[in-house]
Amino acid sequence: MMLSKKKYALSLLISAGLIIFVSGAYLAFFWMKGTIGIGDYNVKGGATLVLSWYLQEGDRTEGGFAVSGGNEEIIFHIKNPSGVMIYNAGIVKTQLWYGFTAENSGIYSFYFENQEYSSQKIVHAKFNSPYEPRLTVYDIWGLSMMFGGLMILVYGMKGIGIISIKKD
Repeated sequence: MMLSKKKYALSLLISAGLIIFVSGAYLAFFWMKGTIGIGDYNVKGGATLVLSWYLQEGDRTEGGFAVSGGNEEIIFHIKNPSGVMIYNAGIVKTQLWYGFTAENSGIYSFYFENQEYSSQKIVHAKFNSPYEPRLTVYDIWGLSMMFGGLMILVYGMKGIGIISIKKD
């Protein structure tokens, strides 16, 4: 049995809506997560991972990380908004937990350096900030895509007759 041109077009529309919705969900919920200091990060050999977030003077951030892969060592330090190193743990083997109170308002950066060029490391980080989580550009794009995909799905399903919307 051959689908009519209208039903074929609507089924393509449903497929497109589903793809847009799933892509938006991936972008909003899985892509670039950890920019607030929570997540698992792949640090290639010889590379440096930098996690940064905003703190106001007097704010406290606490947390830590664990390292897996290679020799399970990473060099870790923190810089304040002026770029001055305020904490230098040096080589950290396996894991570290640390907290501090911000002396100045601004962006604090956490540096994870993999000096083992032959292998990658996974940094499992969990730091807390009083101002997170914030919506990122990727979250906004993803949520917009999810909304648009959902509208396309509903329109296509209504057109084929899978769902009906009754007006009272």
